[in-house]
Amino acid sequence: AAFLGHLYPVFFGFVGGKGVATAVGVLVGVNGGLALATVLSFAIVLYFSRYVSLASMVAAVFAPLFYVFGDGVAWDMNGTEVFCLAVMAMLLVWRHRENINRLLAGTESKLGQKKP
Repeated sequence: AAFLGHLYPVFFGFVGGKGVATAVGVLVGVNGGLALATVLSFAIVLYFSRYVSLASMVAAVFAPLFYVFGDGVAWDMNGTEVFCLAVMAMLLVWRHRENINRLLAGTESKLGQKKP
């Protein structure tokens, strides 16, 4: 509920939110190791690409994958949590569709880039 509320904020007419930080909070609640792995993947993609939106989407997609592949190694997987993480990833990518268009067009701004 908190994730959806930040993704579609009521006070801003259900637009404007992306929910990435709240998704990290959800991951911390699921498993701290999962959150750490996901944040590290975000940091790696951000370091090499300097695109925050790309790093956010990659990390969102990796989170359920990390959870599935870490089953029995770092944590015990729960099917309901996998489903919820996958839905969260899809919603985050969906909310970033304008960023995807800008990335494909080469017009997405990079972290630290001065605006013209």
